[in-house]
Amino acid sequence: MNKIAVKAAKIFTETSIECEKYLLIEDDKFAGLVAKDNLPSDITVKDFSNFHILPGLIDTHIHGAVGYDTMDSTPEAVQNIGDYLLSQGTTAWMPTTVTAPLEDIYNSITNIRTCREKSNSARILGMFIEGPYITAKHRGAHPEKYIRALNKDEITAMHSSGVIKSLIIAPEKENAVEFTDWMTGKLNLKVSLGHSSADYAEACACFDAGADASVHTYCAMEQMHHRSPNLLGASLIRDDVYAELIADGIHVSLPAIKILFNCKPKDKVLLVSDAIRGTGLQDGRYMLGTLPFNMKNGIARLDDGNLAGSSTTLLKEVALLIEKVGIKPVDAVNAASLNPAKRFNLDKYIGSIKKGKYADFIIIDENYTVQQTWQNGQCVFSR
Repeated sequence: MNKIAVKAAKIFTETSIECEKYLLIEDDKFAGLVAKDNLPSDITVKDFSNFHILPGLIDTHIHGAVGYDTMDSTPEAVQNIGDYLLSQGTTAWMPTTVTAPLEDIYNSITNIRTCREKSNSARILGMFIEGPYITAKHRGAHPEKYIRALNKDEITAMHSSGVIKSLIIAPEKENAVEFTDWMTGKLNLKVSLGHSSADYAEACACFDAGADASVHTYCAMEQMHHRSPNLLGASLIRDDVYAELIADGIHVSLPAIKILFNCKPKDKVLLVSDAIRGTGLQDGRYMLGTLPFNMKNGIARLDDGNLAGSSTTLLKEVALLIEKVGIKPVDAVNAASLNPAKRFNLDKYIGSIKKGKYADFIIIDENYTVQQTWQNGQCVFSR
């Protein structure tokens, strides 16, 4: 058995920040936290006394990075995105599709299924199917001509891959409630609501039928009015619902981020990047699915002005929450690690620094720059 101890200025657990402890790792698992006096005499100690240790971050809504996209449907794309994520502190992710011809979506699913079995990079937890079952008015960066009605045969074909974990629908689509009940009950899929014009009643009907999250809350949905709270209002007021959040300060303003955190239970906020292929690259012109977009000053927009995903990372979002919004550090970190793990019933294995879980963690400096990324008790990235 391989045993090591890691010392850092701060170690972030699910509930606290430990400053005088050593993190024990045995093979691929965390083995607990101990004081210096309780360290085994023969154990190897790795000293990162000037740095902080966080759990590996989990991105459940990300399209691409460094010139690659999930919809490229190639092993090279998946490998390069995964490697970039490791360098940014994200140790697990869900490759995410866009609205596109069905054949393109099926091809991306087949590719992810193959790559998942052979992955030697950031963990592939499954896929998030974002589109084509959305609404035209709030399509955002999704091409209208490929938006489709809900279809059991199509969804069954996607689900048969065994790799799909979540799928988006707009609650105002015909038979949305019945489909939600079927997908959550029979297929064991997580149903997310977004890219939608749904009113409050339509949204709540789907939440009552089993949908459990709103997609990039505030964005690409009918906004809240005091006489018509709509999907946004339902997402904010329901304590049983997760709320995705792109906390880059561009998609959602800082006061609106604070409002969301004041409304939601602290374990129901999910940081997501919604990152696209321009992430990690210079400004320029790139593609998101079948649509071109321009990235200027790190902001991605279609030619019509709509935002086209982000160029952020989860760690940058954690930093923004702590430094600019005033969110408690443990809550900010959990929103990018433990909370997504809980949503997908993976928190027994990953999502926090806790004895018995896989030893996925990151070592960062005071400026939130990743120095090392560890996965399964092994260093997989070092700056």
